[in-house]
Amino acid sequence: MFDDVDNDDLREARALCQEAEALLICAGAGMGVDSGLPDFRGNEGFW
Repeated sequence: MFDDVDNDDLREARALCQEAEALLICAGAGMGVDSGLPDFRGNEGFW
């Protein structure tokens, strides 16, 4: 899956995440549903 990613790149990304004061993750529509969260507009939704 990550055959083209250098281990040094992963270590650098990890260090940057650990040093950050905050981390913002933006995900597209449907990502939450795939993770088991209810959708926004369904009967069990957040809206």
